[in-house]
Amino acid sequence: MRDIEQIQDIQLLVDTFYGKIQQDALLGPVFAEKIPADAWGKHLQTMYRFWGAQLLGIMEYQGAPYAKHRSLPIDKPHFDQWITLFHATVDELFRGPRASTAKVKAASIGQVFLGKLRFERGQF
Repeated sequence: MRDIEQIQDIQLLVDTFYGKIQQDALLGPVFAEKIPADAWGKHLQTMYRFWGAQLLGIMEYQGAPYAKHRSLPIDKPHFDQWITLFHATVDELFRGPRASTAKVKAASIGQVFLGKLRFERGQF
């Protein structure tokens, strides 16, 4: 098994991961409510750019990802499941330093988003 090395690897990771998300009993309904079926292609393209920037230094992503998550009905169980599925997908597809970095970054992003959500909700 090889490491994440090129944009096609990012696309495989993102496509596989979000395929799992859509089938997940906890996360699937949250995503289905926010992303209509005909908007998934656009969402995946955004995620390719986001993870391409995070892992390959391809600086094509522009956005404020937290803002899109702040109004969602999500809390710790959702973030835990998101991270579990992300880590499992990385482990299923890749091995190496970038694969490890992907898992660390995903966990960090989840912790930061959860912390911000809880702060904004007054749940310190």
